[in-house]
Amino acid sequence: MNDLPQIIESTAAFSSTAMSSLQILLSLSVTFLMAMFIYFVYKRTYNGVLYSQNFNITLVMTAIAINSIVIGISGNLMLSLGMVGALSIIRFRTAIKDPRDTAFIFWSIMVGIANGVAFYQLSLIASVFIAVVLWGLSRKVSFEPAYMLIIKYQDGDAWQSVKTLLQDKQWVSSHIVRSDTYKSDTIEKVTEVKIKPGKQDELLARIRTCEGIQSSILLSSNGEFSEWDSN
Repeated sequence: MNDLPQIIESTAAFSSTAMSSLQILLSLSVTFLMAMFIYFVYKRTYNGVLYSQNFNITLVMTAIAINSIVIGISGNLMLSLGMVGALSIIRFRTAIKDPRDTAFIFWSIMVGIANGVAFYQLSLIASVFIAVVLWGLSRKVSFEPAYMLIIKYQDGDAWQSVKTLLQDKQWVSSHIVRSDTYKSDTIEKVTEVKIKPGKQDELLARIRTCEGIQSSILLSSNGEFSEWDSN
């Protein structure tokens, strides 16, 4: 109990370094702008099959939330100790499918922390550097966008005709069969394909001519799709 006045005094002295309302608004504004920059980079460099806008929005929210937490605990010693204890028991069990998503999460956290302690220069330089590296590597690794091709057919001969088209390098760079679903007399096959630029409509038209194909759907990474149904 004799140490309580000293703790209160030290806490009050630590709180004197807290940000003013104008500084808080500036920090949040800068964080929001840089989080939107992360949003843009993630969307432009994504080369998977199914782009998740919800995850991208979460990156923006994460940066702002971390920024607010850092601002709150930076001026209060007792609150910072309590926050460490509270966050130490949190467990995130959501599986990250793409390792790149983990890097973007850490990027958002870095922006929130750096701007929370007013290290704007560090946050800006690091973000630009990460974006340049990521953009360069993404452009070098893959030029063809990935699509999800979903077709329904009744016999194996129909798939062999489609497979011949997918093996033709004139249309497709690579393809991987992801799943097969059997429903009574109908087979649904899901295939990830990387199509040559500008060849999407031509490939789908060729698939339509294959005998035995009931329907075909070509789903792009941004959620847009082309569909054909024989019925």
